[in-house]
Amino acid sequence: MTQPNFIAVPAYGNLIEDAIRVLLPHGRDYSRNLVIFPNRRLAHFLRKELAREVGTALIPPDIFSIDEFIDYVYQSEQIDIKIEPIDAVAILYDLHKKSKNRIGRDGFISPESFFPLGLKIFNDIEELYIEKIPVSKVKDIDNLVGCIPVETHERLQRLSYFYEEFYKFIQKSGYSTRSERYRAAASKLDSFNLTHFSKIILAGFFALTESEKELFGKILSHDNSLIIFKDGSGIEEKVAEIGIEIKSPLPPQTYEPDIRFYSSPDVHGQVFGLSQLIKQELDKGSRTDEKILIAVPSSNTLFPLIQNCLSLLSPNDYNISIGYPLYRTPIFGFLNNLMELIASISDDKIYLPDYLKFVLHPYTKNILLDSEPECTRIIFHTIEKELSRKKTLKFLSLQEIESDDRILDEIFKRLEEQKSGISKDKISNYLKEIHQNTIGRLSSFKNIGDFAAKCLRLLEYIYNRSTARLHPLFYPFSEAFIAALNKISTSLMKDVSFPTISGYFMFFRKYIMTCSVPFEGAPLRGMQILGFLETRNLSFETIYILDANEDVLPSTNKESSLIPFAVRQGLKLPTYLDTDKISEYYFETLLKSAKQAHIFFVENDETEKSRFIEKLLWQRQKKDRTPDSKGFIWQIQYKVDLKSPAPKEISKTEKIIAVLKDFVFSPSALGSYLNCGLQFYYNYVLKIHKKEDLIGDIEKTDIGKLIHTALCRYFGKIKGIPLNEKKLSLTDMDSVLDNLFDKQFGIAPAGSAYLLKKQIKRRLRDLLKDYYIPLAREIPLKVLNCEYRIENIRVDSYMFKGRLDSIEQRGEKTVIIDYKISSSSNYYKINFSKLDLQNRASWQESVGSLQLPFYMLMYSEDNKIDADSLDAMFLLLGRNLINEKIELPFCDRGLDGKKCYETMRALIIGILNEISDPGAPFSPAGNLKKSCPFCDYRYLCGTEWAMK
Repeated sequence: MTQPNFIAVPAYGNLIEDAIRVLLPHGRDYSRNLVIFPNRRLAHFLRKELAREVGTALIPPDIFSIDEFIDYVYQSEQIDIKIEPIDAVAILYDLHKKSKNRIGRDGFISPESFFPLGLKIFNDIEELYIEKIPVSKVKDIDNLVGCIPVETHERLQRLSYFYEEFYKFIQKSGYSTRSERYRAAASKLDSFNLTHFSKIILAGFFALTESEKELFGKILSHDNSLIIFKDGSGIEEKVAEIGIEIKSPLPPQTYEPDIRFYSSPDVHGQVFGLSQLIKQELDKGSRTDEKILIAVPSSNTLFPLIQNCLSLLSPNDYNISIGYPLYRTPIFGFLNNLMELIASISDDKIYLPDYLKFVLHPYTKNILLDSEPECTRIIFHTIEKELSRKKTLKFLSLQEIESDDRILDEIFKRLEEQKSGISKDKISNYLKEIHQNTIGRLSSFKNIGDFAAKCLRLLEYIYNRSTARLHPLFYPFSEAFIAALNKISTSLMKDVSFPTISGYFMFFRKYIMTCSVPFEGAPLRGMQILGFLETRNLSFETIYILDANEDVLPSTNKESSLIPFAVRQGLKLPTYLDTDKISEYYFETLLKSAKQAHIFFVENDETEKSRFIEKLLWQRQKKDRTPDSKGFIWQIQYKVDLKSPAPKEISKTEKIIAVLKDFVFSPSALGSYLNCGLQFYYNYVLKIHKKEDLIGDIEKTDIGKLIHTALCRYFGKIKGIPLNEKKLSLTDMDSVLDNLFDKQFGIAPAGSAYLLKKQIKRRLRDLLKDYYIPLAREIPLKVLNCEYRIENIRVDSYMFKGRLDSIEQRGEKTVIIDYKISSSSNYYKINFSKLDLQNRASWQESVGSLQLPFYMLMYSEDNKIDADSLDAMFLLLGRNLINEKIELPFCDRGLDGKKCYETMRALIIGILNEISDPGAPFSPAGNLKKSCPFCDYRYLCGTEWAMK
């Protein structure tokens, strides 16, 4: 066989220009030329360059991508259905169910669990088929590779079963696959008429499959055929496979591209560095045309690039052609939130954290009520606030939410001014409508086709009834989802049904992981933003490459195949090493064709620069005879101010003084001020409160509220009665707690709620048995009041309020009790030996809690009794052992109680006077490391650096 006609273009050359030079036109008619490229993008550039050279209207050549040419040849003799991967998985799943020796045994019995495995099987057998590997070779792999592990041998034998049976099935069923079309087209090319073409050009190819080698061999046997390739690493080996020998070296490159390297600590840093370079060019008045490339090998960087770099340009000044994963879009987030919510439904009750996550998604909370989204936002944020009041309540039915009077009343109050003519019934019906069209729509399915159809109707509802469509990217995202759902609804899997609703959701998630939304702009307009593979064989004057990191460039996935590395070598299948060579070839030719290149990479403890960059740096080091590459790399760094300034004081304005004049003080407000004046200002003056989250875990504050409520209900039934062992019934305490948990968590609570109930029940029984009953034996004991509220009591011109857990008569003393679930006394104790009223700095250091003296002061004023007859104590219920040692009295035994009280009364009045003093600013805490680490306002103050 004579050597085919070929043109070897230097790596720095322009493949498009060389292709145009060998075209044979008839006047301005180029249609008798056939050009085949590896992909579609090159065709756009060839047409534009040809039009520029001719300078007038013309008839272009017939230009195909290789896939398009294969379909063109195949369909000239045979018409059938080219199946999608999802259809292939459906066929493979049927074969899997029929197999006596299933792959993975029973681990992949359900279709949703089989789907990702099915995709791997399909990719592997397609690769085997296009490489023309006979089934017998796969079955007899031992003779090719030698001894392999038993598990690997079994897996390959099962793979050979799919390989053999799959293609038998599709051939008799009127289907075809990409690989089958390639093999068929290669065999049919002898009878395919190519004589009407005056020139046939294959251009830009590197690695070829066995089917492509056969096809190219037949095309290149025609005298009017020609293959054009770019010189680069490994090209001699590749063209030798189709009978081409490069006998003389290509002319060396006359110039070296100006390559600059930029290291950044993170993704945003490299985008920031790129934006600075683009801005410099814009300031100089440089053009932004298709001769400039931004290569984006990782889709993770696309949106940071759009938001922080391309925003410098007009949308007409650039073109994006990159596939973006569908699972990273807001539409997937919306659907996934809804699916998580529905999957969590138990006994017709929804899991409230998942419910709130769904209704607060922007697509849901911006559904239009009478053409207005604001009302819906008010409704769902009000529901969030009301449900957050019941943090221990985790499950409710939709009907309970729709008809809850308290929720509807609060929504009505908030909407009354916003919208006239609103009513509680209308609000309830509107909620029902949203629930029915979202949650209700995806609550049951007949099969996968029905599931896809309902998802489509849901997206239609969101499009018509919400503001989602106003988002600039909603259209491309929704179109991609609609296309994916249509594929599902028309696929061979459409009639498959799952035993559980979560099966549909699992299948959907796994399928969407394989889909992407194509950003397809005008391919020849403006600066080109392309994925790495989209840059193949194109030439640019200036290129910017982002994410030049290992595992991104090259993007090596060694786990994508069921066929082990050694077996792939034995079967002469491409390995990840071949994939890396392809990436290296296209990277090298891209760089060498440019005049200037800027390469960005992330370098930190977890990420390293690409091996391609290491090679370039090593070449530069050898040339400059330097052992260190750091001098060639520009470091992109953030300016980090590591100073830790203390927050500034806040002076009291007339408005603040007016607020303080009518302020009603509570022990928590006073304690907040003593801890930090700024904390008091943000919390009680500006009323900036931490948002209460309805989260899955039961928090410490929830446990405290449960215990306080249980004790109040228990002692409330026996208050005023002298207590003894008979009255302090353990059974009654159990009953109170059972009723409380039934209301908060439902009958028969499960999981953490069940364990919590057991723990609290045991702890409260211990409290009665080991503390109150022994106490009642020693002294007369009577509960006077529970949850005793004092409102607007005046003390020295200041208004007080508070709620006392329990008031007990113990012998001659009236004792104020406050329950704490803590075990430590450190946060509550008052160190009178260190407290000096004249030394302001000692106040915070000496006083753990103002709660007990504040209660004593309020109670004595409210009931007009002498403080001498009062006592107060905390009961630390978190102690390991419940006995008399759980008591933490207001002042230690042995101290003068009256003197301690008078000291604390003076301290409280002193603090109040300081708060009310117009000349005393709100000051930060004296000890920032003690006060700031757990403060909700540390980010406002800039003290997030402060740590214990």
